[in-house]
Amino acid sequence: MKKFWILLFLSSYFVSGQSEDKEKVWDTFESTRGLFNHSTEMLYKRQFEFIVAHKFGDIAGPGAVGRWFGLDDLADVRIAFEYGLSDKFNVGLGRSKGVGVIKQVADGYVKYRILQQDNQSPLSLTWVSSLAFSYAKASSNPTAENAFNNFLDRLIYTHQLMGSRKLNDHFSLQLSVGVNHRNFVLFEEVNTVGFIGVTARGRFNPLLGVLVEYNHILNKNASSENKDPLSLGLELLTGGHAFTFIISNARGVNENLFIPSTDDNWLKGQFRLGFSITRKFKV
Repeated sequence: MKKFWILLFLSSYFVSGQSEDKEKVWDTFESTRGLFNHSTEMLYKRQFEFIVAHKFGDIAGPGAVGRWFGLDDLADVRIAFEYGLSDKFNVGLGRSKGVGVIKQVADGYVKYRILQQDNQSPLSLTWVSSLAFSYAKASSNPTAENAFNNFLDRLIYTHQLMGSRKLNDHFSLQLSVGVNHRNFVLFEEVNTVGFIGVTARGRFNPLLGVLVEYNHILNKNASSENKDPLSLGLELLTGGHAFTFIISNARGVNENLFIPSTDDNWLKGQFRLGFSITRKFKV
């Protein structure tokens, strides 16, 4: 793993360091998100991005045909607004349907660009911290996952350090390391989980591309059937809009939900269609 990181991000260091004028690399990813997790891509100062993300029910498994392969069901949906306070500092707000008993979820994030890839820096480096909370009514069942005693019990945090490199006009790769913390969990579960993420993007032409996003959970809950979220996407660019069609085993759309709470298994047909639509504006 160490050798892979070095070869990926430092192969051009000595060559690029010979130039004094920085030539910044743009469009490593099309959006501030890869598929559902964050990317190193940033909005410019005073740029605004509107995001709609949606996931249907299971494509396969028992009863899938009667539910039209999951299209009759809704796993999660999120609407979000993101804004560039500067070229290096972004903020965002969103609202999700939620997953399981964690319903009506509001979220927000702050994101800071530490490095941007250019002819002197072989990679882009970004930090993001996000917060989510459920404002749905707490359960009166003390053994329920949403038996919140106070407001702090409702909070979920995720922090990530992401490094990416645009290898050429057709291929970009991102590695991330992060931690997710839930203030309230069931007795047998752990509050904090670490994860390592990989996002790869391949572009066939200026309008069409594919993405793969995988997050490996380092310390899964021993008493549950936690699975690593894996998503595959087809990206279609139409000028101001970006459409992405996705297949994923994760039900949640926001990282504060799908990182700690993905229990579905690809091998059992527990995967679903989804899509996201993004639109950028200058304000």
